[in-house]
Amino acid sequence: MPRGAAGGVATFALTAALACDNGGFDPTTWNLALVAVCAAALALIVVDGGARPGVHATVFLLALAALTAWTALSYFWSDSPPFAPVESQRVALYFAIAAAVVVARRWFEPRWVAGGVVAAATLVALWNLVVHVRGVSTTSGAAADPVGYANSLALLCVLAIVLLLCLPRPAIAVLPVLVADLALQHSTGALAALVVSLAVLALSTRLRLAAAAMLIACAVASPFALRGHERTAYWRVAIREAQANPVLGSGAGTFADWWLRERPHVGSTKEAHSLDIESLAELGPIGLALVLVVFALPVAASVRTPFGGAVLAYAVGAAVDFHWELAGVTAPAIVVAATALPRAGPRRSFSALPVFVVLAAAGVLAYAGNAHLAAAQAALQRGDRGRAVAEARSALRFAPFSADAWGVIGDAEANADAYRRALRLDPNSWSLWSRLAGVTSGEPRRLAMRKAARLNPLGG
Repeated sequence: MPRGAAGGVATFALTAALACDNGGFDPTTWNLALVAVCAAALALIVVDGGARPGVHATVFLLALAALTAWTALSYFWSDSPPFAPVESQRVALYFAIAAAVVVARRWFEPRWVAGGVVAAATLVALWNLVVHVRGVSTTSGAAADPVGYANSLALLCVLAIVLLLCLPRPAIAVLPVLVADLALQHSTGALAALVVSLAVLALSTRLRLAAAAMLIACAVASPFALRGHERTAYWRVAIREAQANPVLGSGAGTFADWWLRERPHVGSTKEAHSLDIESLAELGPIGLALVLVVFALPVAASVRTPFGGAVLAYAVGAAVDFHWELAGVTAPAIVVAATALPRAGPRRSFSALPVFVVLAAAGVLAYAGNAHLAAAQAALQRGDRGRAVAEARSALRFAPFSADAWGVIGDAEANADAYRRALRLDPNSWSLWSRLAGVTSGEPRRLAMRKAARLNPLGG
C-alpha cells in the first residue's frame, strides 16, 4: 500500500470510529482513541523514524500541548476541580492526533487525507439517511445517529464538501449524499460555515488571507453580538463567568455549574455553545489565545487551498456551537489542520518517542478510571448496589479526584460520609448537596438544602 494511501486509511478509520461512537463524546472513547493513536505513532517512529516538524508545525503543536497542560492545570484554581482532568483528556487526544500527523507527515498526503475524511463523512451520512428512511421519533435523539448531535453531523458533512474540491472529479458522486444529509440536519451554523469557507476560497489570492482573518474575528465576536437566539442566554452566562474570573477563568468544564446558578429559565446544558467564549470563561485569555492559534495558523498557512477552507469552516462552526466536545468532528479537523501546515525537511528524529509513551500510559490509566466509573453507574441503574460500590472504589484507585465515584457510593449505600467526601472534591455540585440532604436530618439537612438551592435556584 502506498504511504499516502495508508495515511488516508488511518484518517478514515479514526474519523469513522469516533463519529460512529456517539460522536466521540464519551471519555472512554477519547481514552481508547488516544492509546490507539499513540501506539500507531510509536510503531511508525520505531520502524520509519519520525519527521522533524517545521516552524509552523512546531508552533501548532506547542499551542495544542500548552492548551492540554493549561486545561489540566486549571484543576488548581477551578470552581469544580474534578472537571479539569477529564476535560484535559479530550485535548490530549487532539494533541496526540496532531503530533502523530506531523511526525508521520510523509504518510499523510493531502489528497489521501481528504479522501479519508470524505469517505468517513459519506459513511456517516449514509447511516443517517438510512435512519431517516426507516423512520425515527423526533424526541428519541436517533435522528442524528450515529453522531448523536445534528449540528456536528452537519459540520462533518461540510468538511467533506469543502475537501471534495481537492479530489479527482469522480469523487463528486458522493456530493448528493453529503448535501442531502446536511439539509436534513437543519443546522444554520454548519450552513454558515460552508458559505464562509467557499466564499473565501472563491476570492482572489490577495484577498483570501485578509478575508479569512476578518471572518475568524467575526466568528469569535458573534457570541457577543447576536441577539434573540436561544444560545444568547448561554453566552450571557459565560460572559458573566469570564468577567468574574478575568485572568485564569473558572476552570475547565465549569460552565455547567455557572449555567445552573445563573440561568434565566429552566433549561439544561453543559456547554456554552461557543468554543471561543467558553474557552475565555473557563480558561481565561490564555486559553482563548491558544485556541485561536491552533486554528488560525493552518488557515493562514493554507488559505488558498480546500484544506485551509475546511479548517476555517470548522473554526466558524465551533465559534457558535460545542463541536469541540465531539471528537468525531474535531479529530478530522485536527488531521486536516496538521496536514495543511508546510511539510518539514527530510530529517528524521526519534525525539517524539517519550511524548507518545507518556500519552499512551496516561490514556490507559484514564480509561481504567472512566471505565470503572461507567460500570459503577450502570450497575447502580440496574439496582446492583454491591457491584456499583466495588466498581466506584476501583475507579477511585485510578481517578482519586473523581467526585462522581464517591457520589455513586453515596447513592448505593445512602452514605452521608461518601457524599461529604465527594463535596470536598467538588463543593459546587448542587446535585451532591441535594443528595446529601436526602440522607441527613436536622441542621445538616437544612444546610445541604440551602447549598443546593443557592447553586441551582431553579432546580426545585
